[in-house]
Amino acid sequence: MRLTSLISVFALILAGCSSNVDSHKYYKFTIDSNDSKPSTSVIKPRVYIDTISILGAANQQALIQYIDKSRVNIANFHYWAEHPEHMLAQATNTYLTNEGFNSIPLAFAGDDVEQYVTLKIVINEFAGHFSEGAILRGNWYLYQRNKRNKVLLNSSSFSLSNPLDNDGFDALVMAHRNNWQSLMTAITNNLRQIEKQID
Repeated sequence: MRLTSLISVFALILAGCSSNVDSHKYYKFTIDSNDSKPSTSVIKPRVYIDTISILGAANQQALIQYIDKSRVNIANFHYWAEHPEHMLAQATNTYLTNEGFNSIPLAFAGDDVEQYVTLKIVINEFAGHFSEGAILRGNWYLYQRNKRNKVLLNSSSFSLSNPLDNDGFDALVMAHRNNWQSLMTAITNNLRQIEKQID
């Protein structure tokens, strides 16, 4: 009887452990550029990526959704695969490199940053919304470095929204990706204009 009780308890413990299914999902996106094969033979202009800052509730790994002006839903089981600031910095770096720029994180620049452009992006909203889909709002800044001083060359605010093709977080992530792609296209166009002025 005692052996039967022990086996029953052991079987219950095993059943409880095996039924604990990890239902967390992790998401990440990358963006494409027009020129997917950067030329290594041409000297490329340098662009240093300063901080990409996300303000407010979206500055966390969980995906979020705005319900109304005063409420935000934070996903319990749906997360970005890495911190969104890091993911966006990596996507920006890859995009600019593929567009023909020598893209370098500012933290790795050392002291040799004179006469080069730096990019800073500040994001106010990076979330899903019931009626607007994925929303991306904030400001970007392009600076010219000159003897440890920064001169603002250009800046712009951005407000992008992209409707979701389907319900669910997969569609939200794809809509976020499309917003970031549009932002990168706008910034790249400005960088090319500045490049012509500097030359």
